[in-house]
Amino acid sequence: MKNIIGMSLVEKELYNILKGSHKNTSRICKNLIVSGGKRIRPALVLCTSQCFGKLNKEAIKGAAACECIHMASLVHDDIIDESLMRRNQPTVNAKRGNYTAVLVGDYLFAKAFEILSKNNLIRSMEVVVDAISKMCDGEIFQAENKFNLEQTNKDYYNRIYQKTGVLLSACTQVGAISANAQEEEINAFKLYGENLGYAYQIIDDILDFTGDEKILGKPIGADLVEGNITLPILKLMEQGKYKDWLKEIFEKGLIKEKYNGIIKLLKDSYVLEESYLEAELCVKKAKGALSSIEDSIYKELLLGIADKILIRKY
Repeated sequence: MKNIIGMSLVEKELYNILKGSHKNTSRICKNLIVSGGKRIRPALVLCTSQCFGKLNKEAIKGAAACECIHMASLVHDDIIDESLMRRNQPTVNAKRGNYTAVLVGDYLFAKAFEILSKNNLIRSMEVVVDAISKMCDGEIFQAENKFNLEQTNKDYYNRIYQKTGVLLSACTQVGAISANAQEEEINAFKLYGENLGYAYQIIDDILDFTGDEKILGKPIGADLVEGNITLPILKLMEQGKYKDWLKEIFEKGLIKEKYNGIIKLLKDSYVLEESYLEAELCVKKAKGALSSIEDSIYKELLLGIADKILIRKY
């Protein structure tokens, strides 16, 4: 992702926003930037924008703002989840405590809005604000439904839209808006981003059971232990013979003790494969959403991003 045209300018923008901040604030945020990640969100902004022509300043600013929002949300997520490691590095809350971590997240949110407002990117700001409100709403729903085995597939998809899909969708919309795309084109990229988010989160939820901790950079099984009900567990619940057994484990708080047994059951019952098929369907929908967009190298990059989600290991 970091080789995409314009990404170096986005990186420069991320460092520029820290100018004038307290040295400790700057140091913490620089560590977040360096620890990096895949830069999927700014890549979506840049590629979408360049589907309509040459790269412009608005796309670069919008991409930097979206990455700030993503970094802020990760910092806050780690506080909520009491996570000590991310990307094989100690989290901000682990190193500095929750007090500082909350403020660092807030600082990055503020910087995102500063970028958008100073550059008069009003419509992009509206899209981003809507995304953040939905992300917060989704976190509240997730917190209130931990260990709730009565959730439905619809509940799950609503939650992962708010958790992941809405921000990816905002990124593609910001890219299209920055290029003055037509409304139907903006909506096509919105649909692409939503389905990309569904696929990304489903694969993430599968990796929570099958991934390698060293590659993922975080503990395996964290979602299940914390009581977050994901698609594989929902599919296992649909097989009636396992429903009562799972309910008893959850009600008696025996998840850690029975974790290996749950993993074996997930594999033996083929629900992981079934979940993967749903991710494949979401990728197909994401790619289909771009059928009306003129072919270009940047459209190919976006189609490739969708395909790569299905083979990701972290």
